Amino acid sequence: MRSRLALIMALILLSAPLAHSEKNSVVQIYTAPEMNLEEIDRSILDQLGQGARVNFADQALSEHIVIESLSNAADRGARIRIYLDPQEVERMTLDNEHPLVKLSRMRNVEIKLKAPGDGSMRLKGYSVNGSLLRIGSTNESHSGFERQDNDLVVITEKDAVGAFDRKFDGMWARPNNKKFSFP
Repeated sequence: MRSRLALIMALILLSAPLAHSEKNSVVQIYTAPEMNLEEIDRSILDQLGQGARVNFADQALSEHIVIESLSNAADRGARIRIYLDPQEVERMTLDNEHPLVKLSRMRNVEIKLKAPGDGSMRLKGYSVNGSLLRIGSTNESHSGFERQDNDLVVITEKDAVGAFDRKFDGMWARPNNKKFSFP
């Protein structure tokens, strides 16, 4: 009886009209390794141009396809802020030709590292123009996209995007962050 009542209540709630702010929101869930998650990122980032804003948070950014898409967006005039974990970046083999190093030197791109000793940076996601949130367990790395069991979630619900942006702005403003530079 209790489960039947719960089922009836769930059906009533699901069939109720959505609030205006939720009518146009979308949640899309993608999983790896079944799907090519880097292509989903590419399809989002390759649409960005003049005036676009990206707040990008991740442990490390090592996937060259995603870096290329961010570079192309910056070339088209998008403003890109990237916040990374210093320990993960330290593990990377960087040189002047590394795509992340090249990205860091571009106009419209700022990269900050969380202060060492302030705990790990594990938030993985980005927002675009305050209207789209891409979040999930996927690391922006080759193995994260192709070999690990991960998810990538795209959300267009404004309150969710706003919550991410507020969190990102708080992390970005920390006085003990370090600006990424090489060497």
